Amino acid sequence: MSKKRRDNEFERETTTDAAQTLKFGVYQVRKGLELWEAGYFVNSDILTDRELSVIRSNAAENNYCCMTIAEFVENVFFRIGYDLRATIIGFNLPFDISRLALRHGNSRGRVMKGGFSFQLSPHRYRPNIQIKHLSSRVSLIRFTSRPGQIVGRGMRKRKIRIAPRSGHFVDVKTFAAALTSRSFNLAGLADFLHTDHRKLETDEHGKSITDNYLAYARNDVQATWECHSKLLEKYSEHGFTQTAPHRIFSEASHWQGLFQ
Repeated sequence: MSKKRRDNEFERETTTDAAQTLKFGVYQVRKGLELWEAGYFVNSDILTDRELSVIRSNAAENNYCCMTIAEFVENVFFRIGYDLRATIIGFNLPFDISRLALRHGNSRGRVMKGGFSFQLSPHRYRPNIQIKHLSSRVSLIRFTSRPGQIVGRGMRKRKIRIAPRSGHFVDVKTFAAALTSRSFNLAGLADFLHTDHRKLETDEHGKSITDNYLAYARNDVQATWECHSKLLEKYSEHGFTQTAPHRIFSEASHWQGLFQ
């Protein structure tokens, strides 16, 4: 990751049936505290022409990008989150990531055995995401080793291996539980931390997408970012210097060394 930290956070909205199919999502990309890009990613297979028109018009009005889920996965999630080693932030990240998956299976490896492996990209050079639930509060999340990883000729001669990029994933729900010893939903955490943006109420879940509902979704992403920022302040107050935020999983940091 570059010296100036880049963070990528996103939120998704799904159908209300058992499948919970992803309809659209909202994301922000930040360089440090600066908002660098924001946008929508949409599932054009299930959205109506009217809903797509609403989203595109809303994106233009708010200076948001608008792209397909596949474009978001490649150009934001992987190109920024993986290639540039940005921190990927969300509230209840395991569910968010699972909604982006093309397919899934059982994860492998000593640490992640018993979890799930999610394929997000059709491109073989993109890694899967492994997720293993340890408790209702804690999940381990990481990129798998990339197939066919290319190394330089000199490195091959010296038999130098490139360490796999496990990634930097911060589930704000887990981060909050580790620092406060309490479980929160987004509304409760935003209230607890006194963020500028709080979780909004809506009765539009499962209904046709409107400008008001898009504002609700955009607000969720902003509230998640503000919760993360407030938690980073608390993290600094605790004086942690040896453990990065994406390795904080519990009050005792039982799992902090797994990905080192």
